[in-house]
Amino acid sequence: MIKIYVSNSKNISLSELNINRTAPYRRKKIERIVSESAKRQSLTAGLMLSEIFSNAEIKMGKYGKPYIEGKHFNLAHSGDFVILAVSDFAEVGCDIERVKALDYEKTAKIVFHENERKILSSAEDKQSLFFELWTKKEAFMKCIGEGFHFPPSTIDLTKYSDKVLYKGRTYFFKEYMLVDYKIMLCSEDNAFSESLSELYF
Repeated sequence: MIKIYVSNSKNISLSELNINRTAPYRRKKIERIVSESAKRQSLTAGLMLSEIFSNAEIKMGKYGKPYIEGKHFNLAHSGDFVILAVSDFAEVGCDIERVKALDYEKTAKIVFHENERKILSSAEDKQSLFFELWTKKEAFMKCIGEGFHFPPSTIDLTKYSDKVLYKGRTYFFKEYMLVDYKIMLCSEDNAFSESLSELYF
């Protein structure tokens, strides 16, 4: 089962007690951040990891993706919300984005495949489709662990509604909504939790 946790960073106290509950590398990261809201996001992520994984050692992969031996997880944040996806059996990627007005065409030219841009241009609800494709792409690229080290526009996510085939493997997607935020998970394991689990600190 792939579980998805969410926490609201808005009311998290930037207290020494809370910061000391996170891993050493996370404390150093929090200290370097200038923005108070970004500090809260990073602290919330650290508290979530400590809550779910206790004192497990977090290592960094080739492209900077953190991992724990025997476990798979991924973090993302947008606005006040931080999400943590956790899987026991397969790599997992996640993304969260607030659905809002923006220059879709400009962004699509940079990151979307030609087929994705065509479908977006003819869609009735361009806003909803844009964020569906964007969160899918982000979650997928985080899942395969290569980040944006190759052009995201080379991946076409329009062929299948809930999965993508890549290098002989099948990756599945699961979408959730949280108020006006779209959340997307991606994994080779399709045993996704049906709902979000909220964590409070």
